[in-house]
Amino acid sequence: MKQRVMIAMAIASRPELLIADEPTTALDVTIQEGILSLLLNLKETKKIGLLFITHNLSLVSQVADSIAVMYCGKVVEWGKTLNVLTAPSHPYTVGLMACVPKGGRRKAEFAGIPGSLPRPTELPAGCHFHPRCAYKVERCETEYPPRETREGGRSVCCFKAEEVSSSFQKQHP
Repeated sequence: MKQRVMIAMAIASRPELLIADEPTTALDVTIQEGILSLLLNLKETKKIGLLFITHNLSLVSQVADSIAVMYCGKVVEWGKTLNVLTAPSHPYTVGLMACVPKGGRRKAEFAGIPGSLPRPTELPAGCHFHPRCAYKVERCETEYPPRETREGGRSVCCFKAEEVSSSFQKQHP
């Protein structure tokens, strides 16, 4: 109910953009579905732009037309949701995908992302994800990868994007 009240307060002033930051966190699945339905209904009927911020990629696939995957405050991959979630090109996106529950998987089959998030005041040089990355190369430690535009208007910041994408495709045909 509190979530619904907050949404009502947020749309009372008829905004052009509604920013929903983790709107379904700590809610059971039934309530989560109700909040998602409400947000999607508002998006369609009131023509409100919706910026949906979450770590839950299964929710993103239901709500978003486009997705921006961020790591340490930087967009590392961006594109149409279906394209990014079916063929990720950044190792962090792949790691997040490994955490999405899928039917029939046991708890032991979930892969975590090794290491931990760096403190904002102690970001590593180069690509901020390199200490946790299985695809890192030497230049990742000193250079931040430039944004590379890929097919369909997608973009990714990774020196090994092609290899990451190809590896994911082989493991998830």
